[in-house]
Amino acid sequence: MKPALREAGDPKGLPVVLLHAFPMSGAMWEPQLEALKAFRILIPDLRGFGGTPLVAPWLIEHAAADVLESFSGKAAFVGLSMGGYVALRIAAAAPERVAGLALCDTRAEPDANENKLKRAAAIDFVRKNGVEAFLGPFLKDAVANQAAMGFLRGVAAKSSPEAVLAALAALAARPDAAPGLAKIKVPTAIFVGSQDKITPLPLAEALRSRIPGAELHVISDAGHFSNAENPAAFNERLVSFLKRL
Repeated sequence: MKPALREAGDPKGLPVVLLHAFPMSGAMWEPQLEALKAFRILIPDLRGFGGTPLVAPWLIEHAAADVLESFSGKAAFVGLSMGGYVALRIAAAAPERVAGLALCDTRAEPDANENKLKRAAAIDFVRKNGVEAFLGPFLKDAVANQAAMGFLRGVAAKSSPEAVLAALAALAARPDAAPGLAKIKVPTAIFVGSQDKITPLPLAEALRSRIPGAELHVISDAGHFSNAENPAAFNERLVSFLKRL
C-alpha cells in the first residue's frame, strides 16, 4: 500500500527518504527540513502513523515495500531506529533503488528473547493504559536532551493505541539484518547519540565494522532521537554525507 508521503525541498535535488522511528511519524523530521532543502525530501508515514491508515498486522518487510511503492527511482535512505530497520530491509530487497544509507540510532540484530518479552509487556501496558501512559517511561529512557522532550512527546502523542500495538508486534518479529550487512555496497553513514541507551554506541560500532566503508558519527548531547536532540550537529554531518553521494 502507498503510505502518506510528504515532499519538501528541491524537486530536482537528490531524493532523500526520511524514515521515522517508533512511536513517531514523519513529523519527527521537522528539524531537518531547512538543512536538507537542497535535496528532494520524501517523508513517508509508516502504517498507522501520521496520515497513513493502519493495515495490520504488518511486518518490517511490508513497511519497506510500502516505501518503495511511494516513489520511483533511486534515493538515499535515512532511517532512525525503526526507520533504520526499514532502510536495511530496503537495502537487502531492492539494492538497485538505494544511492546511499544513513542508519541512525538503530541496529541490525533482531530482538533477543528478553526484548521480545519486553515488547509483549509493552503491548499489554498500552492496551490497558493507553499511549500517553506508555510515553512517559519510554521517552524518559530514550531522550537524553530534555530540550527536545516536548517536541518528541508532541509527535508521539498523536499516535493511536492501535498503531503503537501493531508496530510493537512488527518490531518484535523483525528479521535479522546482520547477515546482509557485508553485501551493502553503497556509501553508508552510521549516526548514534552519545547517550543513546536503547541502541548504544557498541551497536553502532558493530554496524560500522560490518558494512564495507561505513563511517561513524557520534552526536554529542543526544540520546536515542539524535536528529531532534542535537539537530545542529546531526544536520551538519548528514548534509556533508549526502553531498558526497
